[in-house]
Order: sequence, then C-alpha cells, then structure tokens
Amino acid sequence: MKKILITMVLIFMANQLIAQNHKFGKVSKEELQEEFYPQDSSANAAYLYKKRRSYTVVLAGQIKIITEIHVRLKIYNQEGFDWTTENISLYGTLNSNRERFSNLKAVTYNLIDGDIVTTKLDKNNIFSEEKSKSWTAKKFTMPNVKKGSVLEWTYKIYSPYFYNIDDIIVQYKIPVKRYETKLELLEWFQFSKRHKGYYPFRIEESTKINHDFNTNDKIIKIVENNVPALKNEPYVNNIYNYAAGLQLEVASLSAPTLGLYENYTTSWKEVAKDIMMNSSFEGELKKISHLKDDISILKSELTNFSTKVVGALEYVKSKIKWNGNYDKYTENGLRKAYSEGVGNCADINLTLVAVLRELGLNANPVLVSTRSNGIPIFPTNRGFNYVIAVVETDEGKIVLDASEKYSLPNILPLRAMNWNGTIVRGDKTIGFVKLSSSKVSRKIARLNYKITEDGIVEGVNRITYENYSSLAYRNKNGNLKEEIIISNIEQLNNDLEVLNFRVSNLNSVSKPVVEMYKFEIEDGAEVIGNHIYIKPMLFLSNNESPFKLDTRKYPIDFGFPWEEKVTVGIQIPEGYVIESIPESLAIGLRDNVGVYKFSIVNNGNSVQLISTLKMNEGIVPAYYYSEIKEFYKMIVTKNLEQIVLKKSE
Repeated sequence: MKKILITMVLIFMANQLIAQNHKFGKVSKEELQEEFYPQDSSANAAYLYKKRRSYTVVLAGQIKIITEIHVRLKIYNQEGFDWTTENISLYGTLNSNRERFSNLKAVTYNLIDGDIVTTKLDKNNIFSEEKSKSWTAKKFTMPNVKKGSVLEWTYKIYSPYFYNIDDIIVQYKIPVKRYETKLELLEWFQFSKRHKGYYPFRIEESTKINHDFNTNDKIIKIVENNVPALKNEPYVNNIYNYAAGLQLEVASLSAPTLGLYENYTTSWKEVAKDIMMNSSFEGELKKISHLKDDISILKSELTNFSTKVVGALEYVKSKIKWNGNYDKYTENGLRKAYSEGVGNCADINLTLVAVLRELGLNANPVLVSTRSNGIPIFPTNRGFNYVIAVVETDEGKIVLDASEKYSLPNILPLRAMNWNGTIVRGDKTIGFVKLSSSKVSRKIARLNYKITEDGIVEGVNRITYENYSSLAYRNKNGNLKEEIIISNIEQLNNDLEVLNFRVSNLNSVSKPVVEMYKFEIEDGAEVIGNHIYIKPMLFLSNNESPFKLDTRKYPIDFGFPWEEKVTVGIQIPEGYVIESIPESLAIGLRDNVGVYKFSIVNNGNSVQLISTLKMNEGIVPAYYYSEIKEFYKMIVTKNLEQIVLKKSE
C-alpha cells in the first residue's frame, strides 16, 4: 500500500510539471489560484519557473557571452512583495566596454472575476543607476501586484567579459518549483568548475557540434524540481555564500580561427597588482598637494605613533563623509572628494593612506570583498569591491576604515570583516591581513532594583558598551533624539517605564558608551497570595534561543568574540523572606568556544546575581551547532527560573 501511495504522489507531481506551460505569457489559472507553496506553506513567494541560458558567440571578431533570463514568480502574501523588484548589476569600466541589458518583457498577471488580467511594465519605470565606476544597475518594480499575483519577466545581458562567468545560483531565499540552467561554451575554452552550497543538484555535461567554427562545444545543464528555500537564521555572514550553485573559472582560450591565444589563469597577487596600476587607484595616491597645509598642522600636533594613527583616522572622517558606495576605485578622486566633503570608500581610505604616509607611517591600501559581495573562490577583478587602510609595524598590523563614522583602529565595520584583505604596497609587493578580529566586544550591565509588596519594581540600570558593541550602539542611536532612544528601550522591554535617562561618551569614540536610566515596572513581579515570584534578571534575561533549526550546515558567524555580563542586586520588600532561588550554574562548550556562568547568592534581605555569557570565537564551525543549540536552551531555561518570596509569619 505504501509503495502504491508513493507511486501515485510521484505521478501526480510529474503530471503537474508536464501540465505547467513555461512559455512566456502562458500563465495558468491554476497558478494564479494557488494560495500557498505545496512543499513549504511558510513561503511568502516562490519561483514557479527560473531559467538561465548563457552562451558564447562571436560578433565582429569579438567573443561575447549572452545570458538570457526568464522568471515566473508567485506572490502568496504581503510579505512576498519584497520580491517584486528586480535589480540587475552590470559590470564595466568604460561605456564602450560595459555589459549591456536589453530585450526586457515584464508582465503582472491577476485573476479578476475568473479572468486573467495582464498589466505590462511601462518602459518609463525601468531605471538606471550608476553604482560606481565599475558597476551600474538596471532596476524595475512590477506593477499592479496583489496577493496571489504571478509576475513574469525575461531579458538578455550582453557581456564582453566572457572570461568572467557569473556564478550559477540554484538556490534562493524562496523555493523554486522548476529550475533550468544551460551553459554553452565554445570548444576554445578551458575552464574549471566548483560546486558550492549544501543542497545536492545534478550536472549534465555534453557536447554539440558548432558548424560555424567546426568546433565541438561544451554544454553544462542543470535541471531541478522543488528546490527548497535557503533557511536563514541569526549569525549568518551572507546566506548566499551557502546557496547551492556552480562556480566556473575560465583558465585559457585557444581560438585559432580568430588568432586568439589567451591565458586567464591568475592569482590574487596578479589581480591586486592589476588593480593597483589603475589610474583611479595608485595614480590617485600621488595627487595629494591639496592636503599640504593640513598635513603640516597634523605633523605639529601628532607627535607619537598612537596619536598619528588615531589623529589621521579622525582627520579624514571629519573631512570626507561616506556616500554609501562601495568600490575598489575612486569615484570622485581624492582632490574632489576633499573639496566636496563626500566620496566612496576608496576616495576616503586612499586619502587616509596618503595622510598616514605623510606622517611617516608604513601605510598601504587593503583590497576587500565585503560580506554582501561574498567570498570569491577564483581570483578575479570582480572579487574586490571595497578598500580600507593598514599600518604595518613590527608588532603587527592595524586596520582602519575612515568611511565608518564610529570606527577605531582594529575596529572595522562588520561589512568589511570578511575573509582576508590583500595589501597592495607602494613597492609593488603584496601582503595579506586577516579581517576578523580578536578584540572582545563587551556589554556589561549593572542592574539594581527593589521590589514592593505590590509587585512594583523600581531600579537603576547601567550598561557599558565596549569595542564592537559600542560601535553598534553608536550606529543605532548616534543620530537619534533622546526621547526616541527612551521610547525604543521601553518598546523593547514591555511594561518598562524609563523615568530618566543619560548616555555618556556617545561621540567620544575612544571611550566606551555608558547608558544609565532609572526605571519602573508596574507588574515586574507576580503577587499570588502570600508569595511573590520574579525573574531575577528582569528584561535582561535571555528568554528565547536564536537557534531554532534542527540542523545547520553553515558556520555560526558572530563576527568577533564577545561577552555579556549582568550583575544584579535585588532588595526584597520588608516583611518577606526568600523561600527559594534558582541554583547556580556553570556550563561550557568544548574547546573553550564558549562559557556561561550563573552565580546567585541569598543575603537574607537581598539577592546578588552575576550572569556571564562569553563566546571566545567570532566564527564557530557548523559541527558545534547541536551543542550550541543545547547550550542556549540551558541558558534560556536558567534565565526563566524565578525567585520565590514568602510573606513572613
């Protein structure tokens, strides 16, 4: 019987796939009527069909790679509207040598009174945006989208960069009902390929005779049904680093018909040297005459190594604000960025390198791939999209990023803490620097409160934020009015009323941020008869574990080591005695990855508690996941335990 049922399900699924017409415009009523994705009812949207075909052609003696995209997307609910905008990145450093976008067709389908109603995308709603000297973007948002809509679009990209084949991505944050990719490469190419991600998929490889050039061309094909969505969870670097896909590296080209013989195999060292030679990189470092007067003042004020590093960093921050753009090349150039007071990360951090050098320090640019750019496996010019600075000393390396308002030496913004950075030195040598940090981020709270016999809790909370936690606090609250910060604290902690508030060192980046406020919670403790029940850490308790998946195949990325410490002093109401308190606890993860200590003492009319949670590694391998999940479960259980007070006889 079981075998019969399985067979029937397989036949049903096969019939569903056969019945679905993937030709553009052939959207069915069944697709429009579908209320949820059959294999994952939690999906807000799904790709009903996602197809990519990339193939190489020779046009006017030049090899190009053409990519055709066809997408059919189902919107199940309001949250799925996030998928109604398509953003296509196009690479190229010169207008004549950019990737080109064309042949767009886009339609929204809705079912109204039993009829399929179509709404075409207006060409006036297709926008171009210059992201940097290297990248432009084509962007469009589908019209007339409703719950239940099906969206469909097709387009082509013509690229002269045939030796840089975009990764084939099989898996996304939403499920894919039918996935097809076909890659056709001329026989002239020699290339290597690498699987990525954890979802298994099958590759079909074959050849096809090309009669135009009498070559036996290579074909790579991937066809998958019901590809599950990537399941995001807290503490993930860039989820698409773990998406199922295929990466290809073109190693060489031997095209006797065209007289082309090229070797594209390279190294990160060669890529870095190529970038360094660009006029918008190394050339800009020599254009510093506009800094002459400022440098003279800095030299007189900054007299030792530490003050030079910090002083140069703060000087550049004060002169040039970041416009939010990433690039390895300057956007405005150092002189213009200085005069206008704004620039991209390269404008800012190459200025920082120039200032540090003028102050006599061994400073150089560092090429970076940001977290959003992923971790490139094969050496490629596109692998870098960001620049920071480094000062090299006999004691070690100091990394700096003046595009981040609240950064400090060796305290980079999280966006830049990805893999390794490549140092490009003035003497044309290359070096590497780890972008992860060993500095511990600390959040230390001192909570003191008293309980009234009516269950009202009144107290003072003082929190000190150090290193990365201070950077995060400043980024979150630096531009907010005090009343907004107070409102956010109250909303985050139900029933908490902040009576007065003070924050120190918000703009003194070299000092920890200190936040202090008095508070009152009307129903902070539960009064039942002659007993009072209260969670001792109140709103500072860990009440829910961030780790909910049964299994996890990708690392737990905290970004940096960290510590959260809470010291609590509790004054119990007069006329009550302590009947019971939670037991103390000390647990640790193997290999000293993390530790949790919960120590509580009954002092008669008061209780003293210290809770310390430490993670000694910024990135924890996935094989620790089940252990960390259980570790957090025990922490949450302990934090939910209550102190029980009893009215004395």
